Amino acid sequence: MSKTNSIQTLIVEDDVSSLILLKEFLKDFTYVNVIGEAKSIKEAEDLVKKNNAVDLLFLDIDLHGVNALDIVKHLTPKTKILFITAHPEFAVKAFEYNTIDYIIKPISFDRLKSALTRISGIESSSEKIEKESTGRFGISNMILMNINGELKFIKIKDISHIEAKGNYTTINMVDNTSFSTYGLIKVWEDKLPVEDFFRIHRSTIVNLNNIAKIEKGTYDTGVLYLNGIKEPFEISRNYFSQMKGKFKLTGNI
Repeated sequence: MSKTNSIQTLIVEDDVSSLILLKEFLKDFTYVNVIGEAKSIKEAEDLVKKNNAVDLLFLDIDLHGVNALDIVKHLTPKTKILFITAHPEFAVKAFEYNTIDYIIKPISFDRLKSALTRISGIESSSEKIEKESTGRFGISNMILMNINGELKFIKIKDISHIEAKGNYTTINMVDNTSFSTYGLIKVWEDKLPVEDFFRIHRSTIVNLNNIAKIEKGTYDTGVLYLNGIKEPFEISRNYFSQMKGKFKLTGNI
């Protein structure tokens, strides 16, 4: 990977030994181009303001006793953050940002490698193009969610359907487990891969790969059945029309 295609990176770390170790590890990742370092909150603020569109930020949350999370506000949304810290209690708060991982010190090479593979271009070319152009997840991606107070990875392809309940959404998995998270269903609609997920109702998004069958309902609506679920889902008139247009449904349906 050339310098022009490399991941432009900043490091904010106040511990000299941790900084030296991280930089030594990064020598094995030629696509990571470190363009700046900071060891104090003032240096970090100045560095981030000058490079606010950088691709990746390694961030130690605690800089000489000062919480460094506030500097994240200076970054553009494109910047991914990889936290490396001795403070596990900040993990839940950290994942409110564009975080790819949260590594607890002491850092290991294998742990760093695992984190960096998420942004190093290991996705398929089609997924990579879709993510770069739309910011959407790919069907084979994993995302980190706060589930009942625990941080867990879930696979996008393992989501069966998503249901809106006020300001919350319930994520239903293909193994029949589910969990709720704060946020509108529109956020999920804008992030999920459009070729695999479709909104069938103002309160429901389904994984198209998990559909068992679709039937015509009354008044130009539809009825959809998902694998492993007995109760049908209504496809509202507007979304049923969109579905037929998108997937070129013809004939009696």
